[in-house]
Amino acid sequence: MPMKTFITLIACCWLATPAFANDTLSSAFKAVDERDYERAIGTLTRLSEKQPDRNVLFHLARVQYHSGNFDDASDTLEDFHQQYPGDGEAYYLSGLVYLALIGEVNIFKKVGMANKALSSWKASVAADPGNLDSRYAIFAYYTNAPRIAGGDLDIAREQMNEIEQLDKAYGAMAKGLLLSKEKDMPGAEAAFKKAAVLMNRAGPYFSLAQFYMQTEQYEKAISSVQQFQRREKRWWDPDVAVAHLVIASANAELGNPKVARKEAALGLSMNPNKQTKKLLNAILESL
Repeated sequence: MPMKTFITLIACCWLATPAFANDTLSSAFKAVDERDYERAIGTLTRLSEKQPDRNVLFHLARVQYHSGNFDDASDTLEDFHQQYPGDGEAYYLSGLVYLALIGEVNIFKKVGMANKALSSWKASVAADPGNLDSRYAIFAYYTNAPRIAGGDLDIAREQMNEIEQLDKAYGAMAKGLLLSKEKDMPGAEAAFKKAAVLMNRAGPYFSLAQFYMQTEQYEKAISSVQQFQRREKRWWDPDVAVAHLVIASANAELGNPKVARKEAALGLSMNPNKQTKKLLNAILESL
């Protein structure tokens, strides 16, 4: 993804605030690589306060999202949209944040939060018609959402056809999800596999692993998520700790408690967000 060099402090500020002399975008990324999200968020927050910048605000929201601080991410993105309207990538992230917040709000607010996610992805496509991730997210929403929240398989099918015309790999992903929803499991598996080969990166392998978990093909799920671990990841792909969660869950189902405990412990050692941590601990408690 494009990144600008960000100069955090002019000479006088270096003298005025020596404790924060190393606050740069690259130092925040280093903290993320080390899975020290608290340090990364602190660095990005200070940078945003001193000299607001598109990349700083975007990555602050991104790290808040990945660390499970969904309310903070939502607040940051509200500020972002006011300063940088029409940013398709940021609207895509907003949709992901609203989707995550569905699990955080009470039952009376879930539909409203889901609609905010859909509206964000539509705003992303309006700003950037070539944003395939937002187009796929809209398609997946209509495929998976209950009717009360606007789910509609006919609309989903139309969206799938549009995506397929734009990109064969994303079209295969969409076809896999729709066929899975329609209980055509052999067709869905073939489509997901095709998408994985065409894209040749991590994300589609995680979708394939999810499909295998849902269809109780646990050994295939483990193999697919191992492919996910090995391949190139994008910022929107699931956190690597979630890969350990899938492997632990699959091994628990296969009756391999020793391996399941090891994988759950590995996931917990990676400083996962509170949502993933809760699921990993649940696996350990169930063994």
